[in-house]
Amino acid sequence: MIRVSTKEIIDILPYGDGKAILVEKVPLANLSKFKASYSVIDFENSTKNVLTKNAYLLKKFGASFKTISETIPNFVQCDAALLYDRRVLVIYPNGEAGIFDREGELSWSGYFKYHDEIVYGLALEGKYFWTICPTENCVIRYSCQTMQVDLRIGGKDATTFVNPTHISFDDGDIYVCSGGNKVRRIDGSNLTVSDHLTFDESVKQYHRFGKNSIAVLTSGTYLIEEK
Repeated sequence: MIRVSTKEIIDILPYGDGKAILVEKVPLANLSKFKASYSVIDFENSTKNVLTKNAYLLKKFGASFKTISETIPNFVQCDAALLYDRRVLVIYPNGEAGIFDREGELSWSGYFKYHDEIVYGLALEGKYFWTICPTENCVIRYSCQTMQVDLRIGGKDATTFVNPTHISFDDGDIYVCSGGNKVRRIDGSNLTVSDHLTFDESVKQYHRFGKNSIAVLTSGTYLIEEK
């Protein structure tokens, strides 16, 4: 593993072949305020280079990024996905969500909840998207067409996922940070769940990009070359 940051990570996005966007929270001089710092990680040479805010916003929200970023209060701390019909879905950590049309205008706003508990996270899989419900110890798949629950894996009294904290999607499979130091994998072909990686410390986020991945741990953010 190669450590690429010790700062708080706000967002991570794919950025073309062999690259990913890393957004760090950087304290300002008075220490009471922060700014976002945008970088591109190159997996091949393990380098980190500066990225413009507009390039980040374009990748996150698509062509209507200017209108969307001016509408939502905090565009770095939400998860976003460009849906199959070019709408943009946004979900915040408190479960608040919005859907923007192709022109970037807000067409729906509300909350995602399951058994009245907060649902958040956003891992897009074609015409579905996956979320987590930590209080209910489960992950939930929604239909992009109806925005209704399509599938649930885990449950309040099950040990499949214990207080999940992050969910991501890559190459047909879903990855869930669960139980403190584990990353569990949902096989996209048969929905079986297995341990993918186990760390010696708490894992806050995990993103896989083909043969490479980024893990946000308690001690920092690391690049990992997968087997």
